[in-house]
Amino acid sequence: MYSMWEKRFSVFAWGVLSYSLLVIVWGYFLRISESGDGCGTDWPLCDGAVVPSSAQFPTWVEYTHRVSSGIVLSLVLLMAVWAIRSYRKGHPIRHAAIASLFFTLTESLFGALLVVFGWVAGDTSTGRILIRPFHVTNTFLLMAALGLTAWWASRRVDQAMPLRHPEGRRLLLAAIVLIALAATGSWAGLASTGFPVESLGQGFGQYVDPEHLLIYLRTVHPIVAVVAVVILVRITAGTWKQRTTPTERRLTTAIVILAGCQLALGPLTIVLLHPTGLRLLHLLLADLLWLSLVFLWSTSGEGRPPISGRSYTPPQDSAQTRPEASLP
Repeated sequence: MYSMWEKRFSVFAWGVLSYSLLVIVWGYFLRISESGDGCGTDWPLCDGAVVPSSAQFPTWVEYTHRVSSGIVLSLVLLMAVWAIRSYRKGHPIRHAAIASLFFTLTESLFGALLVVFGWVAGDTSTGRILIRPFHVTNTFLLMAALGLTAWWASRRVDQAMPLRHPEGRRLLLAAIVLIALAATGSWAGLASTGFPVESLGQGFGQYVDPEHLLIYLRTVHPIVAVVAVVILVRITAGTWKQRTTPTERRLTTAIVILAGCQLALGPLTIVLLHPTGLRLLHLLLADLLWLSLVFLWSTSGEGRPPISGRSYTPPQDSAQTRPEASLP
């Protein structure tokens, strides 16, 4: 039976994931609207104050992002403590919750570095270009840890599939490709923000006589996008008949649909000269695509033969985990 403490933790974990995703999307808006310097170079204070007196739009966007990010940290800390007290040592849910806390802290560190060094708003310095892929990777790992905490809690997973499983290795390759796609996308987004254009002709003209390294880097993203979609479809949809559960098939379908939408949204965003709404949608779908892949990896070992005498325990067959203690 699904005990009350398991249900409460699962609901809480899904709530933390959902809220964190909203905060991440708000962070995208902060970057796109060039509001990252709304609090100046002060951190964690805003313009030298706990509550800024300025009513300017960039200040409001930056301040609300900091407050909402602080709430995320508090929620993830509570979730990690709850998991440590409720699950045995070595339990995958416990590991995922602790990883969530770690990546939340490093996400805050990245935010602080961006503010302190002035790598915000329209800045296109080398430092910001170099830190962007690491920041994006950390964000994706944070979403993966939060997602697995909620996913495993709701499915009562007692043992995670080992990465050495052939299917696990294939999906790990797909994950690496998606992270590379997100990293190059961060450069493309930075180029669009730092060097806006008023027409398609002006946009193409930037490539004739590039004025910045980001113009060159922006050309990498479409190439990686096509390669990534091909690899994703080949790895996921290409093994459709091998999918043994309805959940796997639904996740596979979601990955293919989301990848197709992303491939269409990219050129559409360029043609429409990078409207804020489409850019936010493009980034949100990228997050949902990543989470779908993470969930597929989690369930891909169900019903498959063991490796070296050790099997992956499907959620429906796992023994019920007894809490050492539980929070009220």
